[in-house]
Amino acid sequence: MEMAQCFLFEKGLLKTFWAEAVNTSIYLLNLLPTKALKGKTPYEAWCGRKPLVEHLKIFGCVCYTHVPHVKSDKLDHKCEVGIFLGYNINSKGYRVYNLETKKNYS
Repeated sequence: MEMAQCFLFEKGLLKTFWAEAVNTSIYLLNLLPTKALKGKTPYEAWCGRKPLVEHLKIFGCVCYTHVPHVKSDKLDHKCEVGIFLGYNINSKGYRVYNLETKKNYS
């Protein structure tokens, strides 16, 4: 819970994002080595291989989501501004809060 509080405080985000911060904290903790597993990560103990970390991003950073061609004309913006909230555990992708629509997307 402390990690989630730090995420929200550091980025100046509202408490309404607490669930996203907690989910991201748990996701990251599963990728960190622990003494209980003698230096292995929980992910490594469960899956039998070291976790990939290339996809990790900074919680609360500004990000841009691609707008499909169906929704845009030739001269329209090809992206929308959002805030990175975490990782989608059901598929490859990220959780993003869209600043224009005020909705979370995966």
